[in-house]
Amino acid sequence: MDNIGNYTTKPFKRKLQVEATEFSRNRYYMTGLMELDVTEARKIFACYKRQTGANLSFTSWVAKCLATAVSENKEVHSSKKGKKIIFFEDVDLSIPIEKIIDGEPFPSILVIRKANEKSLQELHNEIRAAQYPDKDDIHTSISKKQLNMLFSLPRFIRDLIFWRRLRKNPFYLKKLNGTVQLNPLGMFAKGIGGWAINLGHHPLIVVVGGISEQPRLIDGNLENREFLNITLKIDHIITDGAPATRFARRFADLLQTAGFLEDFCTE
Repeated sequence: MDNIGNYTTKPFKRKLQVEATEFSRNRYYMTGLMELDVTEARKIFACYKRQTGANLSFTSWVAKCLATAVSENKEVHSSKKGKKIIFFEDVDLSIPIEKIIDGEPFPSILVIRKANEKSLQELHNEIRAAQYPDKDDIHTSISKKQLNMLFSLPRFIRDLIFWRRLRKNPFYLKKLNGTVQLNPLGMFAKGIGGWAINLGHHPLIVVVGGISEQPRLIDGNLENREFLNITLKIDHIITDGAPATRFARRFADLLQTAGFLEDFCTE
């Protein structure tokens, strides 16, 4: 009796994911899970849609709040180089996206440079533009052609010319992939609450989880509120608990007070 059943196969083409996962072991993260009340912000998003008929990117708003909090607490996206710590002025956000190339999905990275200097509308436009596969002017860190060339080389050569350089040189990491990773997983889990904890190699990783409704007492009245789950991963070798907490507090305040959204609803 055959207990295997029917199955199909396809070529394994995830060398990048395998090696990137192995590379992530070089970070020693402290992880924080936050549950933030974003009810007021969600009301403004709904208002904006009623008034304009268009959707404002939720990810762009989180990106604006994140870039601001990081720029005020630069230690959380700093990196070690030799015996020195490099404090970057620019907050370069690395956002995983999926582009369609030759009819097939291809994982890419959209790096938003100097996100701390851009308005919410500018971030919205840049992220929205990246969702169109025919927009060749939206750059990613490494093109499909470059990746194919890199992974055609033997593993030990890739380790020598790519992964070793990425590990030792924070300027190369910043140039290639930014200083902060923002992973908007929640956009794929609408209506589902909960946190996600991923691997990565940035000094700061922020994972946006789902949004769920929960009852809360507000001024003595029981109300349904909307809560956003956020995961923070901060390299503990670089950043101590106190500055990490100050950053988290500022980030949480901006999200819970609907920071930067005051001009998007006139009701």
